[in-house]
Amino acid sequence: MSKKILYFVYSVVALLLLFLITSLNNKTNTEYIDFKDTVNINENYSIPEDIVTIGIISVTGGNKGYVSEKELVSYIGKKLNKKVKLVQKKSYKEINTLLKNNQIDIAFLSTGAYSLYEDKKDLELIARPNRGKAYYHPIIITRKDSEIEDFEELKDKNFAFVDNYSYSGYLAVNNYFKQQNTTINKFFNNKYYFTYSHEDSIKQVLSGAVYAASIDDWALQNLANEDSNIKDNIKVIKIFPEVATGPVVTHKNYKDKEKLKNILFNIDKDSTIKAVLERLQIKNFEDTKIEDYPTLLEEVKDVR
Repeated sequence: MSKKILYFVYSVVALLLLFLITSLNNKTNTEYIDFKDTVNINENYSIPEDIVTIGIISVTGGNKGYVSEKELVSYIGKKLNKKVKLVQKKSYKEINTLLKNNQIDIAFLSTGAYSLYEDKKDLELIARPNRGKAYYHPIIITRKDSEIEDFEELKDKNFAFVDNYSYSGYLAVNNYFKQQNTTINKFFNNKYYFTYSHEDSIKQVLSGAVYAASIDDWALQNLANEDSNIKDNIKVIKIFPEVATGPVVTHKNYKDKEKLKNILFNIDKDSTIKAVLERLQIKNFEDTKIEDYPTLLEEVKDVR
C-alpha cells in the first residue's frame, strides 16, 4: 500500500476518533442540565461573594414553570443585592449533594429530599410555600377507563414513580409497603421505573405505558387545570396522609438567612412579583419546622 493511501486511511481514522470523543464529551457535559442558562457546578466550584447560587427542581417537571421559577429566584437575588446563579438538576438527590457540599447557598427542596437529608442540623429551614394550603397528599392515579379501582389490584403491574427522593413520588409508597411487611420490588415484581417529573408520570399513565403512578395531588390539580385530557381521563384510587410542602433551606452559617426569611415572608405584599407567584400558584410563604416533615433516614438504604 502506498504512503499516500496509508496517510489517507490514518487521516480518516483520526477524524472519526475526534468526532466520537467530541460527541461523548458533549453528552457527559449536558447529561443533567435541562436548560442552556443553568449552571453546571463541578466539585471544585466555590461561590463568589457577589453571587447567590440557588438550586431548584421544577415541581411539575420539564420546562413547566421554569420561566416563572427563574423570575422568582432573580427576584430573591435582587432583594439580596446579589447576582443569581440558578442551578437546575434532573434529580432531587443531586440538589441535596450540592447543598451538602456547600456548592449552593439556597435550595428549594422537595419534602422527601429534605426528609432524607442526613445532616439537618447543618441546615436552616427558611419557609415553605402555601399554594392555598401548605401541605399536600401523595396519591395513586390510573386511567379513568381502567378496571383497577383499588391500590392492591396493582400487584405485579407496571408502575411509574417520580424520583427516589420524592415523598409523593416514591417514599410514601415505600413506607406503605414497609407497614405491610413487603417491598416495592416484591409487590410490583420489579416492573417499575422513574420518570423524574410528575407531569411525565401522568403522561405514562395516559398513554397506557404503565397501569398507575404515584404523584402529589397539587401537581395533578395544577396540570389538570391546564389540560382537559388529564382532567377527563385520570382517576385517583388511593390518597395517603398529608405532609408539608417542600421547604426553602440554606446553611446554618449563611449570613443572609434572616434577610432571606424576611424576603419570603413578605413576598406576597410586593406587587412586582405578584404575577409570578400567581403563575406558580404560590399564595405566600410561611414558617416551617423540622417536625412538619416525616422522618425517613432509615429509608436511605432502600432507595435505588
